[in-house]
Amino acid sequence: KALAIRTDVRSEEDVRRLISMTIDKCGRLDILINNAGVAYRKRLEETTLEEYDKIMDTNLKGVFLCTKYAIPYIRESKNGKIINISSVGGLHGLPDFSVYCASKFGVNGVTESIAAELEGEIKVYAVCPGAVDTDMYRSIYSDRPPLKPEHIAEKVLELCLPDSKVTSGKIIEMQAPPVPQL
Repeated sequence: KALAIRTDVRSEEDVRRLISMTIDKCGRLDILINNAGVAYRKRLEETTLEEYDKIMDTNLKGVFLCTKYAIPYIRESKNGKIINISSVGGLHGLPDFSVYCASKFGVNGVTESIAAELEGEIKVYAVCPGAVDTDMYRSIYSDRPPLKPEHIAEKVLELCLPDSKVTSGKIIEMQAPPVPQL
């Protein structure tokens, strides 16, 4: 059974409500997928403090809050998983995305750290897609072929399976296939 509840992941109150509603409606919590994210294509010196806070609060604080409040319930599951949707921007710095990259490097660091903390209890992963065909991507780029959201969903589904052999703490990079040159 899956459940989606609109939540501001920057708000501790909203996140507590999210977890509580999930337990009330489903009776348990086996898998958490942290997938909220925002980005601005801006040079660091042009980024406002408000933009910095929005990126960090959504991309990193949101992972912290959702994971913190979900762990006690996921721990009760036999095959508990936490999957953080990060970005290749968390593996390689990108020009004009310094704050976004910093937030995603943070997500990857948290992923590795909590995987070690929860070893033997909960498996934790980060999926780091390159460009994905979303409204956010199309607002920034128009000349590069993106991954389809379905490709990311397939990888996440693979990680959710009880018999997944992927090692906990793994940071999984995904890129779109190159465009054939004629």
